[in-house]
Amino acid sequence: MSASSGEPRREPGTRAASRRASKRVAKGAFWRTVVLAALVALWPAAGTALEAGFTGVGERTLVVGAVATARPPATPTATATPASTQVVPLSVLSDSHAYFAASWWRQTVEANAIPGVSMGAFASQPGAVADTIASGLDEAAAGAQGGYVLVQAGTNDLLAGSSPARAASDIEALWAGVRERGSTPIAVLVPPSSQVGSKVIELNRLLTGAARQAGIAILDVYTPVADAGGRWLAGTSDDGKHANLEGATRQANEVLAQLPGIIAGRLGQLAELPRS
Repeated sequence: MSASSGEPRREPGTRAASRRASKRVAKGAFWRTVVLAALVALWPAAGTALEAGFTGVGERTLVVGAVATARPPATPTATATPASTQVVPLSVLSDSHAYFAASWWRQTVEANAIPGVSMGAFASQPGAVADTIASGLDEAAAGAQGGYVLVQAGTNDLLAGSSPARAASDIEALWAGVRERGSTPIAVLVPPSSQVGSKVIELNRLLTGAARQAGIAILDVYTPVADAGGRWLAGTSDDGKHANLEGATRQANEVLAQLPGIIAGRLGQLAELPRS
């Protein structure tokens, strides 16, 4: 370098020290870049491990707040033993309305579609009047094991010429028979009839009053499928006597809505649940 540049000449030792310092700065910047890149690459994994509360041997100490979603491991607590759910047996004592393949009974109780309820006896007698259905009392009560018996009868009584009052009396005798055998009856209303609709209306009126007076719950599978004259709604029956699939499904939906409340004692059922 010429003297005319005006820059003072450095001693050789000074220049060497300056070069060494520059290299150290460069190396330091390089390693900082490497470390930062490694941290960026590992950051998602670290965040996941912290979020999961990993506390394995050798893990670095968790610094609360180091990750936005980080949280210290929860203190283990004793797990409470869940209370056992009581299962109530439920039988049916009926005519053909519970019998056919897609009936309200088969879509609900038999299909295990109601929590806390198990199927008891299936004492269904197609074509039977209430007096004949009484022959199934022992079977229905035994299957209920002190639980509940759904009682549905009356259609065949009315079709055979019985008056609503006589049919109601015979059905009340079925309720009494269930109670005498240690189980609790549930009164299932009589479905519509395109032949004797007005009599069905009267019979259900009598049954409703008698059930309320006796403290017996009422399961209504009549209203969702009946017109104002006690006949089947259009599209819910093929023969005017029994529900078709559409009608039975409407009835089943009502059973699913009503029966859990009846079993829990919320809809007029005065009897206590059976004790295990």
